[in-house]
Amino acid sequence: MLASAVMIPDPLVAATGATTAEVAALMRSKNISIVPVIDNPKDRRYKGTVSDRDIVIACVALGHDPKECSAEDHMRTDTAVVSPDTELTGYRLRSADPNDHHVRSTMVVVDGNRRVVGFIPHPEQIEGVLID
Repeated sequence: MLASAVMIPDPLVAATGATTAEVAALMRSKNISIVPVIDNPKDRRYKGTVSDRDIVIACVALGHDPKECSAEDHMRTDTAVVSPDTELTGYRLRSADPNDHHVRSTMVVVDGNRRVVGFIPHPEQIEGVLID
């Protein structure tokens, strides 16, 4: 099965300059827990991802002001990135940080220019994707 067959096309994204508070408000209003972070709304080139947990652990719990931090300050760069033509049957998804016990099994789908074109929030639910 190709990534393009199961991805959410044209997902909600946050620009690197958006404040962490703005990203949290977007998550709350759309009832989502993770968003791809892009360079800017026009080009939509993938930079990382930020989750609600990243905001709590890396921003709020450390005493940072979410109105002063940017999405780039707390984004992760270890999220799996695939193309729309990536075959997911047999795809192995590994945790980049063995000390991080929070499961972040998500995939960002990018085109040849690294533009975010899709998002797969729960690849573990796709038959054939292997989680390590």
